Amino acid sequence: MANRFLNHNADKESGAVLITGLIFLVVLTMVVLSVLRSGTLEERMAANARNRQIALQAAEAVLRDAETRWFSGAEYKSNFDSGNGTDLADGFYSAPAAGVDPKWTTVDWDPSLTETLTFASSGSDLYGVASAPRYIVEIISPPSRPNSAVACSKGLATITARGVGKDSSTVFVQTMYRYQSDRPSDGC
Repeated sequence: MANRFLNHNADKESGAVLITGLIFLVVLTMVVLSVLRSGTLEERMAANARNRQIALQAAEAVLRDAETRWFSGAEYKSNFDSGNGTDLADGFYSAPAAGVDPKWTTVDWDPSLTETLTFASSGSDLYGVASAPRYIVEIISPPSRPNSAVACSKGLATITARGVGKDSSTVFVQTMYRYQSDRPSDGC
């Protein structure tokens, strides 16, 4: 009779272990999926931050190239003199009138067009960008000399650069640059 009592209890308990084990596996699966999702999200965030930094560095690089190219030597003279209206030359623009959006907000940044400029040297290509960084120069106030009794005033230009990371993350960087002129048209 004792043997019968033991078998009867064993039959009742065998289903409880199975249900407890299944509940434990479901909870464990949920925890693993949560950790996996969190890791994937963090990986995407890190990739986005990296791509944004690449875009920022590309924009900074082309901005510094523009400063050196156009304002450290005499190369800028022909570009500042060659335009008509507000478009001074490809990539060079006059300051917008009051109430008009700045040119960098309306220009077409497409690299196949000539509205913007890129590095002076073709060997300056950057790794990890979706397209070469581009820039424009807006002349806020050109250098001038109202008469020969005063020194020539410095001009002011805004250089706006745009960098694009691998995932098309876009960064704009802008600088104001004061420059001296020796152009005859400025009287300097």
